Amino acid sequence: MSSTSIGNHLAALDSHVAEPLEELVQALHTVGLDPALLELCRARIEQMINGEASGSARAPSDEREKTVLAFTEQYVLDAHGVTDELCAELNAHLSPPELAALTTAIATYEALARSQAALKGMMP
Repeated sequence: MSSTSIGNHLAALDSHVAEPLEELVQALHTVGLDPALLELCRARIEQMINGEASGSARAPSDEREKTVLAFTEQYVLDAHGVTDELCAELNAHLSPPELAALTTAIATYEALARSQAALKGMMP
């Protein structure tokens, strides 16, 4: 298990919890989405929740990345606020399986980032 992929604080979890989390994170990178796109989302979520930009944080480079990042930000702020227009833009750039994988990845990255934020002050 890599402490960097699920976060240093979460690496302290019991292996029964940490290993499946690690497997999920790794599986998200094998579903056909560009790993750089997933990393862009993960880095932005980390920045939004923990207030720190990781070394992999960068600006989106094309319309597809801009749309995915806009979705990521809205999902983290308020998933109910995702508009029909944003959904239409996503559908223009991603297939249904890619959209399902992206949404699962964003939900996973958000949960991990929030857990890290909550544990930050409790663990050495």
